[in-house]
This record gives sequence, C-alpha cells and structure tokens, in this order.
Amino acid sequence: MAWSRQFIEKIKDGGDCAEYVKAMLGGTSNAGPGKVKLCCPLPNHNEKTPSCYVQREFFKCFGCGEGGDCFKLIMETENCDFNQAVEKYAKFVGIEPGPEDWVGSKQGDKRKDLYEALTMASGIYLNRLLDMDNRDAQKARNFLRDRGVTGEMCRKYGIGYSFPKQRGLSDNLIRVLAPQMEEGFKRANIKTENIAQKVEDAFKRSGLSSEYQGQATDFFFSERIMFTIYDSSSRPIAFSGRQLPGGAEPKYRNSPATEIYKKDQTLYGLSWAKKNFAKEDRIIICEGQIDVIAFHESELPIAVAPCGTAITENHIKTLANYSKNIIICFDSDSAGQNATKKFAQWEKKHNLQIKVATLPDGKDPGDFLTEKNLAELEKAIDNSVPFLRWQINNAISNENPQTIEERVQVASQCLQIVKNHHEEMFHDDYVKYIANEFDLPYAGLREKFDKLNKIQKPVTSKWQQTIPEEQTKTGLNTTAKIQAKRESKEVPPVVAMNVLSLVLHNRQTLEAGKVIPDRLEPFLFPAGPLRDIYKALLESKSLNECIDKLEGTQDQLSIIAELRNSKPAETANTETAIKMAGELLIRTVEKTYETLHQRAVTNNDLKSISDLGQVHTNKSIMQNEGYNFFSSEADFLIEWLRERLENTDTRKKPKNEQQ
Repeated sequence: MAWSRQFIEKIKDGGDCAEYVKAMLGGTSNAGPGKVKLCCPLPNHNEKTPSCYVQREFFKCFGCGEGGDCFKLIMETENCDFNQAVEKYAKFVGIEPGPEDWVGSKQGDKRKDLYEALTMASGIYLNRLLDMDNRDAQKARNFLRDRGVTGEMCRKYGIGYSFPKQRGLSDNLIRVLAPQMEEGFKRANIKTENIAQKVEDAFKRSGLSSEYQGQATDFFFSERIMFTIYDSSSRPIAFSGRQLPGGAEPKYRNSPATEIYKKDQTLYGLSWAKKNFAKEDRIIICEGQIDVIAFHESELPIAVAPCGTAITENHIKTLANYSKNIIICFDSDSAGQNATKKFAQWEKKHNLQIKVATLPDGKDPGDFLTEKNLAELEKAIDNSVPFLRWQINNAISNENPQTIEERVQVASQCLQIVKNHHEEMFHDDYVKYIANEFDLPYAGLREKFDKLNKIQKPVTSKWQQTIPEEQTKTGLNTTAKIQAKRESKEVPPVVAMNVLSLVLHNRQTLEAGKVIPDRLEPFLFPAGPLRDIYKALLESKSLNECIDKLEGTQDQLSIIAELRNSKPAETANTETAIKMAGELLIRTVEKTYETLHQRAVTNNDLKSISDLGQVHTNKSIMQNEGYNFFSSEADFLIEWLRERLENTDTRKKPKNEQQ
C-alpha cells in the first residue's frame, strides 16, 4: 500500500522544500535565490555553524554529507516512514489526496476511518470545554484555569471535556459523533446500507466505544478532562481522561490499546517536541500531560511522557533515535524515584547519557505552570545531575545515615552502585565523591571498592530460576513422569487451567493478540505447579518437551494429565484470549488482596493496606469493562501485583537460600 506515483509527483511540483524548512524547522538564513541554509537538522548531526543548504526540491549538508529530496528530509527529521512523509508534505503544500491517490491494500483506508473518528471526537470534546454556555464543563474550566491552562492552550494541545455522568450506560459521544461520521461516509460515496456498520466499526476499533450488556457505550470517559493523544505524525490516536476534583477514580483513564494506539510505543508530546530535538540535542521525560504542556510553554519544548503505562524500552528506543541525551524529570515521591531507577537497565544498552532533574518536594513540572514560574522549571533542568551521581545522592538521602556505622554501611551501598556502572572511567572520581560525602578516607574506600564484584542482576530465589540442564538429564524421562502415581492436593483454579490450555492448544491466537510471550507474566499464575507449568510451556514446542523441563512432582503431573486430555478451543480468537488473560489477572489480584487484608487485620497493621481502595477501584472498572487485559487498569494491577508478590517471595524464601 502506498501513495500513487502521480500524487507524489503532484505534491513535489506544487511544493518548495526550502519553504517547508523555513516554516517547520526554523533557524534558516538566506543563501541565494530560492535557497536557505541552516544548522543541519538531522538527528545524528549536531553543529553550530550552518552547513545544510536547502532549495526547492532537495537538500544537502556539507558537514555530514547527507542529502536527498524533501521526503527524505521529512523522514529523517520527523522519524516517520515514506508514506507519512508524503502525507505531511501534502498537508503543508495544501493538496488534499483523493481515494484514487492511495493504491494497493485497503488497510490504509480502514485506518483512515479511525483517525477521522478520533479527530472529530477531539473537536467535540474541545468545543464542549470552550462553550461558555455549557455549564456542565464549568468545573473542568475552573480546574484548568487554576492549573494555568488557558483556552488557547486547550486549542493548541487538544484538551476538552467529555460528557457528565448519567444513570445507566452513556452513549452521549456516540449520539453526537455518529451523524458526523455518517456524513463523511456519504461524501466518500459509501453505500447507504453499509454506513451504519462502518460507523460502529470505527467507534469500536478506535476505542471510542465498547459493547457492554449488548449495548454500545462510552461511559468510561464520563465527566473527565480529555487530553488528546497524538502519534508522531500529529494524528489523534487516543485519549487520556483526567478525573475532576472529587470525581470517580482512577485519576487517569486512557483509551484501550488499538491497532493505531500502542501504549508501550506512544509518547505524549512527541509530535510537538521532535522538531526541537535536533536543535537542543536532549530530551526531557516527565510523567503527566500537564507536565509536558508546562515544558512546551517554557523555553524547553522538548518534553514527552508515556501514555497509560510506565516508561518501556520501546519508548527508549524511539527517543534514542532522536538524541542520546535524556533528562528525567519525575515527581520526587517514592514512585517517581523507583521509576527513575529503571533507566539503569537501558543506559548502557542504548548508549544513553542520562541526567536527573530534582524538583522541590511535593512539586511536579505542572506546578510551575500554575505558579507562572516557568523560569524556575528551566533552572531545575539546567541544574540536573548525572544519573550515577543521582543514584548515590538518592541512596544517601533515603537512608539518612547518622552514626559512623550507618555512614560506613551506606557508603558501601554507594560503592556497589558505582561498581555496577558500565563506564569504568567514572569509577575513581565517584569513589572520591563518596569519600567526601561521608568524610571517610579515600584509600580505605578505594581498597574496598577494588574487592567488590559487579552485580549483574538481582539474585533470584530457587523457584524463580530455570531448571539446570544437568537436572533435566538426570531426572525422570517423559514416559516415567506421565506414568508416575500421583494425587493432586487441591483442584487447580479453573481460570488458570483454561489459560494454560490456550497456551498449549491455541498458542498462535495468544501470540497474535500479543498476550504472550511478554504481557502474560508467570507471576500472574498461582505460585506452585501452575506457574511452573506455564513457564515450561512458554519455553517448549510440545507438551512432552514441557514435561522434560519440570521436576515431576505429583501436583505438576496431575495438571499435565488434565492438559493432555483437554482439547483446542474451537471458538478461540484474540478477543477471547485477551478476556481470559484479564480474568486470570483479576483472580490473582483478588487472592492477593484477600491475603494482604487478612494479614493486616491479624497484625493490626491497616496502614500496610492503604492502597487497597485504589486496587479495588481498578479491579471493578476492569471487570465492568469486559476484563480488558491491555487497559490502563490492567497496567496498574499488574504493577501492583509485581511489587506485592516480589515482597511476598522475599519473605517466604527458604532458610537455606537466605544463608
């Protein structure tokens, strides 16, 4: 699928690459009739003296040697593919493509319906917010005004207001948007009898509606401030709805993952920020939409944030294509600190130069917009410290050592942090830094440092490790394991067994829905034989191979026997698989929830379960919305489970492993 050659030639003839650069990139100066020059805008070339020349049809940088036509320039500076570059240039030139200009597969036309539906929805939300006669939106307007967000910013960044809550299932957006979509399909000469189905498909596939109790509904965004999420080509692909003060939890609710909205790949603000990356050669990563907007209203319009999930390696890969210089600006609370620490796993792998900006306690970047004090926010970025130094400072501030013994202990922790860092040229300077911070002799610390070994990864407990090959060779063979006598101690949970059966018989369906191998993690299964079997199945091509990887306990073999007698699900599809994985998540959350609650009551320690209210809210929303395993609520529950179960595993570790 691609644009037709005639359409490409048409916009090349109608456009001027030099005019595009002047309007979209800036920083140009006249270089003769029809020519401009500027510092090279390509991501991998940073220069201070202009050496890139652009004229009507092509560009050439005499510094790095790169050159080409206008489409190559757009692809390099906007990090997009050829078809997207053509679309962007056509939009700039003012040439509207027709149906005949897109040739090949019809997939492009199908995705186009989603973009149009989301664009119209964004406009509806914006108009509802800015319509002063709409009293329902007054609370949203007050909140945004108090946060320093003006009406002009709402237009610029696509901020709006949804519809108020109502009894029963809401379809307010559907009723307003459907007629607009129908008119668009009529203009595109779609057959009248097909229009209603196309509208319904566009709503569902774009995440604007879902089916609940046989009825299309959009209730999940009721009474929220709506932030439009754009892809790197500035096309609306999803929404993030923020609760109003006193509104229903959760604080943020994001569109479900769709074919055009991948949460682990999408970055809020990237479409605005990327044009400034080449000039600044650095990227700021923050947490929320208003945080991003605060930076874009300052002199540092280079901020992005993840959407509906924590930062992932896919996000990092995308950003590393623009710049290796990353500045983390997360909240100063424990959650922000933990999120910052995650970057250690990517620093060497993606050759990143990471710094961390520290904000005053209790503040986030959006607060500086509220206070109209963006200069202080810029100063915090300028004062950001290297990632390794931040890790040391963070360890010191968290421990707050007072006695000599405490200082020595924390100094040892800091030495290990330095030892683990991949850049050995930093080591000696940071040993000296630690000596100065703790007022301890450098020579003694250096001697201790030299004796340390790098810790490549956290030590895992015995039941988290894979079975060594030697054990599988000396253990029971496949036939012997199956024929062994066994009695299961308890009936395995039905939901977990159903998912295991899917993994065994309908693996391709799970992979197509991206449920496995990465999303459905082993800790979502009950600890013990079910979890062991799931891990073995993932690493095996057949049930017999799976059996060879197991220890052959009675419980394991009892479950294997049930799986061997199970049959492939004839009606299994990706939607069913996603729902079944979501049900498994909910059951594991409920079990963990009950265990923690009972323990807290027994120990009279209710403070330890202060977050269970939020867990219950996310669980209820996920159940009401059809057990969507890729929803933001599922993201929250998975991370909550991961933290709680890791803590539980540590407490339950056998004595011989603690020695």
